[in-house]
Amino acid sequence: MLRKAFVVLMVTVFCSLAFGGAAHAHNLWLNPDNYFPAVGTTVEIGIGWGHTYPANRVDQQIKDGQLENIQAVDPSGATVDLTQMSTGKYQLAIDKPGAWLITARVKPGFFTMTPDGRKWGNKKAVENAVKCTNFHLQAKTVLIAGGSDKNLGGVTGQPLEIIPITDPSKIKAGDGLAVQVLFNEKPLADATVRATYAGFNAEDIAPHKPAPPEKKDTKKRHHHYPVETSTDAQGKAALQLKNAGYWMVTISHRCPFADLETCDEYMHNVAFTFEVK
Repeated sequence: MLRKAFVVLMVTVFCSLAFGGAAHAHNLWLNPDNYFPAVGTTVEIGIGWGHTYPANRVDQQIKDGQLENIQAVDPSGATVDLTQMSTGKYQLAIDKPGAWLITARVKPGFFTMTPDGRKWGNKKAVENAVKCTNFHLQAKTVLIAGGSDKNLGGVTGQPLEIIPITDPSKIKAGDGLAVQVLFNEKPLADATVRATYAGFNAEDIAPHKPAPPEKKDTKKRHHHYPVETSTDAQGKAALQLKNAGYWMVTISHRCPFADLETCDEYMHNVAFTFEVK
């Protein structure tokens, strides 16, 4: 039991210190039809899924059974279920003023890189395994109801969580959004935080100039994130938001898997969506 506890402790330490780059994987995000609802109304929330955050906020359709959980925490801290309308649509009745914290996650799983490409499954299930990843993809959004931000800083229990410090309803184009990032409910320092707005095109920032063949970025890393920063020692970061519209903040965090004979790393991705008026 002592050895098992020591292993769990060391994995927790590694998870707090070991970082990988942003994962080239799908993101999960939430698309409310009203980020600032009146009390007594019902908000429809769509499920966003894919690699990009297009103008209509829908890249790909999530498959039936792929979503493992979606729920809300109301301004009093109580957990509230949403009503499912279809595979990618849910409704939430707003019955009190304050911040409604909505989270979702897809079913976790394993993929393993091999000489023949990526295979689904862990190292024990896949032949010629090179590197295995246990993925956890999550989403969060906040609705500010009735003009109140009560419980804005509430914790929902996501392993990797983005908590807004600034009330999104007070943000205008050109303002900043302050956030805190937690991993296992502890501040996550030196984490890369990226943000983009719906419909962002890299051409809007700087005209594209083809690089020489030997300098081309074949992976096209981070081109769809116009804002990038890092968290400080308290897990806090500030993002400058030059545009009005719908925004998505993303973080990807990797750390060693608990049983290295089964898999090599955990990958936690989270996307936080909000609107700038």
